Amino acid sequence: MSPQFVDFNADGHLDIVAGIFDGSPHVAFGDGKGWQQPVGILDKDGARIVMNDFWNFDTKKWDATTRCDPAGAAVVTGHLTSTWAADWDGDGDFDLLLGDHKGGQVMVRINEGSNAQPSFATKNVPVLAGGKPMVVPGTVTTLRLVDWNGDGVQDLLVGSMGDSYGNRTGGGVFVYLNEGSDAAPKFDAATTLIEPSAKGAAAPARPDSGLYMDVGDVDGDGDLDLIVGGYAIWTPPAPALDAAQQVRVAELQKELADLNAVMQDFYKSIEEATKGLDEAAATAKRAELLKERNQVFQEMSKKRAAVQRELEPLTPGQKRKSFTWLYENLGKGAVDASARR
Repeated sequence: MSPQFVDFNADGHLDIVAGIFDGSPHVAFGDGKGWQQPVGILDKDGARIVMNDFWNFDTKKWDATTRCDPAGAAVVTGHLTSTWAADWDGDGDFDLLLGDHKGGQVMVRINEGSNAQPSFATKNVPVLAGGKPMVVPGTVTTLRLVDWNGDGVQDLLVGSMGDSYGNRTGGGVFVYLNEGSDAAPKFDAATTLIEPSAKGAAAPARPDSGLYMDVGDVDGDGDLDLIVGGYAIWTPPAPALDAAQQVRVAELQKELADLNAVMQDFYKSIEEATKGLDEAAATAKRAELLKERNQVFQEMSKKRAAVQRELEPLTPGQKRKSFTWLYENLGKGAVDASARR
């Protein structure tokens, strides 16, 4: 998620580094003509770099570990989904910043080797902000090291996820200004560039969740602007319905509820039929029952879609759609609140 183009192995060609939802960082090596399939970035012992939660490819289940936790530190359980390669300690090789999708932590994994022969430490190290372990409001979507305020040292920009579907607080964008150096960063507490969304709009007005940002001088005025990809979440106002439309809405809602009830009952029957079976037998039985009802399910899905299409303009529900937004920097780190799509 949020890929980075960087010559990760120092061979003169751009590679692609990214964290993905399996809970570990990956790299797709480039040769100047294209890229190889991504591979996991491993530590010096050959183990996956993770926080806590990760997808176990051997057991094909979600798993958890504490082996990467910082020594002697109380750590909120984390799920690594974003990363950024940068020379964190000034020794000339790429270390890895790690972003947490679950608890909002930011960690760093130090490279004790070189770019050509990396040797990543086996433990994560918390990144501090204002002297405390950094915790990003709304959890981390993306990380960027960039000199935001033009003082010659790199600051840390972070986008956050926020509540992805409901009415709880959405995501924002924050900058942690570096009062130290590039080789020994010392970050202040967060400065908010885009406030976490309160949601509740009647039309798409801003990115509300999943704010993935990048920077660039878009308008050529010498400062950095924000390009933000994210989901707008809004609920259009409901139209005034006449008596006949109100009756039709009630009919459609009942039909939809009946269809949903049938599907829920079927899934409950699958749970009952597979209860007590081992994993292989349960998987086979589940596939058998789904195959038996496939035709019925397809017909029900078509009916459900037709009901929703008719119901939507009469009782519009919450909408969710992705856009790309431009926030212009008005100078000295301020960001124009009137984003443009």
